[in-house]
Amino acid sequence: MKLTKKIKELILVITLANIMGIVVCPECMLSWKSIWRVEVIMVSIWLVMWYGNKFISISIDKYVSWLDNPAKRFALGIIGSAVFSTTAIVSLAVLFKNLFNISIGGGWTNVWVTIVVSLMILLFMLSKRFLYSWRDLSLREEKMRNELLVSRYEVLKNQINPHFMFNGLNALSSLVHEDQDLAVKYIEQLSKVLRYVLQAGKQEVVTLDEEIEILNSYIFLQKIRYNDNLIVDINLDNSGGSLYIAPLVLQMLIENAIKHNEITSDHPLIIKLSQDGKYLRMWNSVRVKEVALQESTHMGLANIQSRYQAITNQKVLIEDTENEFSVSIPLINKIK
Repeated sequence: MKLTKKIKELILVITLANIMGIVVCPECMLSWKSIWRVEVIMVSIWLVMWYGNKFISISIDKYVSWLDNPAKRFALGIIGSAVFSTTAIVSLAVLFKNLFNISIGGGWTNVWVTIVVSLMILLFMLSKRFLYSWRDLSLREEKMRNELLVSRYEVLKNQINPHFMFNGLNALSSLVHEDQDLAVKYIEQLSKVLRYVLQAGKQEVVTLDEEIEILNSYIFLQKIRYNDNLIVDINLDNSGGSLYIAPLVLQMLIENAIKHNEITSDHPLIIKLSQDGKYLRMWNSVRVKEVALQESTHMGLANIQSRYQAITNQKVLIEDTENEFSVSIPLINKIK
């Protein structure tokens, strides 16, 4: 498939070179000697210019994107093509003169041929790269939208799963006999969490205050189960009403920490939530369970990262060491 495409491209370049040879020197078509001379010159110029400018265009794309900085990309394309084309036409003129005793033309002819060929190729290359970039952007946005929908579904599925419900009901059954007042409060907090999961799962972002409020309810449920073996420290400022975050992200991170680490009186799980500039940092101590290590698929973190790619240019930062694990979530000032 790629070979066929390259052959078609080569045929196109040779065809354009032949057409330009006829346009530049129509009287040369009256003699086979002149035809050979013109065609060799034009095909050589077009091959060098075409593939040379193509290489320059692809190289610039690696460092400057049409989507991120179109003006800079356009300027660099013009400059790169001008420098290469001038160098190439002069080198070809010297090569043909010394090796084949063929003169491409006088100074102004060289300049004119260079300008015409370069402009034609440059216009094609810039249009092609821009259209490809625009197409890739459309495909990427569509992919992100699909990933966002899938990740939202995964969040709901992971939060309302048999393990979560079983542990919640099991803790509730014990509380009913031990402390009925606490059992009532437990039911209230559990229903609050489940209601939020169903409602927030339909939203792209929620305020930080909303997320923290439901996070406290979720922590309450978990501390009933783990008591003082689970230590959660939340230290935030008072600007949560004007900041936004993807829903259920913090709850998912705490759930992952509980799932993957030992939680005992000898090795309590410590979780700290703090604000670090434009990021919300969730940190936890690490003492990995053997079973959790084998079962981990990292799907939770992948879902969080894909969701943030769809709503902001800021990246989710992950730090993983032997004794500590942290995830920094971007705080969004304005809904896109």
